[in-house]
Amino acid sequence: MPEEKMTVNNGKQKSSTKAKNTFNSKKYDRLYPFVPKGQKEKIAAAAAAMVPPESLNDYVVKAIYDRMKKEGRAIEEEGET
Repeated sequence: MPEEKMTVNNGKQKSSTKAKNTFNSKKYDRLYPFVPKGQKEKIAAAAAAMVPPESLNDYVVKAIYDRMKKEGRAIEEEGET
């Protein structure tokens, strides 16, 4: 008989986690930027040094939007039409 891997909750999701994942999958697209080893910590430190401090995600997203705006490719943010 094959051994089953033991996972948290035996592979079952908590209902609250499932609800968050469902909401996030409907509300957001995901990006997976890769940076060289050690760079994530530097970027996170720069985000934390902002006044007020920003999350790593907010810092990266704002950097993307700023570059797009600079290049004349501003995208509509949520709520804009």
